[in-house]
Amino acid sequence: MADPLVRLSQRILNDIQEEMSSWISQTRKDAFNPVAFATWMRKMGIAGVDPACLAGILGQQPTFDPYRVLGLDRSAGDAKVKRRYRELLRHLHPDTAGLEGTAFFLQMVMAAYEQIRTERGWK
Repeated sequence: MADPLVRLSQRILNDIQEEMSSWISQTRKDAFNPVAFATWMRKMGIAGVDPACLAGILGQQPTFDPYRVLGLDRSAGDAKVKRRYRELLRHLHPDTAGLEGTAFFLQMVMAAYEQIRTERGWK
């Protein structure tokens, strides 16, 4: 007879795995849903930009807020900005994300970091 604690742990792990799988599926659906995508873009501060041409103009639009893309306040220190950038790269990079379709988000994060880097005069 299995230990009740082991059974409980296994059940919790299974529930977490199912929840994550469901979340990933929903995220993929939302990423290809134009309404959800437009909502997400507005939340990121990229309102009024045609998604088809974003790759070439990221970081150049006045409505593009690089701090919102990275999920930081403007008062965030240099070390915090760099740490958040590396964290997002690790989560969104196609080789480590475990998801397809993260390339666009990776480009956004890279453009945001580049803009912050330019603003702050980093080399």
